[in-house]
Amino acid sequence: MATVLLSIFSLMFFSFAEPLQACASCGSGGDDPMVLYPSETWKAYIGLSRAGDFEGVNRDGNTFKEYGPEFRNITLVSFGRSFSPRFFGTVTAPYIVNKRERFERSGWGDPLTSLRYTVVQQSLADEMIPQIQLLASFRPGDAPSIYNYEDPAKLDVRGSGFAETRAGVDLWSGMSSWKYGFAQTFSSPVAGRSTEFGYVRPGVTYRSTATFGYGWNQDTKVVTGINRELVTPASIDGTLQPQTDSLQHGVFVSADTMVERRTSIRLTAQRAASLLANRNTNRNQSFSLAMTRSF
Repeated sequence: MATVLLSIFSLMFFSFAEPLQACASCGSGGDDPMVLYPSETWKAYIGLSRAGDFEGVNRDGNTFKEYGPEFRNITLVSFGRSFSPRFFGTVTAPYIVNKRERFERSGWGDPLTSLRYTVVQQSLADEMIPQIQLLASFRPGDAPSIYNYEDPAKLDVRGSGFAETRAGVDLWSGMSSWKYGFAQTFSSPVAGRSTEFGYVRPGVTYRSTATFGYGWNQDTKVVTGINRELVTPASIDGTLQPQTDSLQHGVFVSADTMVERRTSIRLTAQRAASLLANRNTNRNQSFSLAMTRSF
C-alpha cells in the first residue's frame, strides 16, 4: 500500500508544480506571484510559463521517466488590493494546458487567496532594516486531481485534490543595490480524502526560499535563489506512511525591469529538484515571462 501511495503522491507533486513562483518578496514571494508596495492601491499581474523535461525522483534520488504531460503551459492571472499601507490581499488563478504528443487538455487550476501584513517596513533612513511580512493563504483544492481525473493520460490533472491553508513570514531587503530575502511558509491540508486505500491525509509542507540579487537602479534588478521544500509523511486512516515524505531543492534566476512608471516585466528561469538531495519528488525546468501593472 505504501508503494502505491508513494506513486500517487509523486504524481500529485508533479501535477501541482508552479514554476512561476520564484523568490522572497522581490515580487513573487511565498505563494504570491506579486506583492503590493505601500503606495499602490490596485495591482494586476499576468504571467506565461512553459515547463518541460519532467522526471520523477525516487526515494534514493534516482530519476525515472513518468507517464503524464511532456509540457505544461500556465497562464497565471493575479489581482491585488491594498487595504492600508501595511495590509493587502491578492487573488491568483492559473489556467493550465497539459500536452503530450498531439494531445492536450486544459482548464483552470485551484485559485489562491492570500493576505499579507507588513510588520516592519523598509526605510531610506536605515537601509539595513529589512521589510518583514506575515502571510496567510487558502487554496480550495477543487481542480481535477489524481483522485478524480478522466483523461487516460492524466492530462486533466491540474491540482493536488486537497484544500490547504498556508502561513509564513517573508523577509526582504531591497533598499540598497545589493538585495537579499528569505521566506518560510508552512502549509497543511484542511482535511483528508477518502480513497480506495483509506482516508488519506497529506503531510505538512515546509517551504524555504533564500534569495540574493543586485539592482542597477530602482527600475532594474536580477535575483537568484534556492527553494527547499520538505513534505512530512502522509497518513492513511490515521497511520503514518514513513516512505511518503519528500524533499526537493530547486534553483532559479529572475530579471525584472520597469518599462514605464506603473508597469514592470520579469523573465524567470527555474530548475526544480536540481540541487543537493531530492527524494520522492519531480524534476522539471521552466521559463516564464510576466508583467505587472499598478493602478
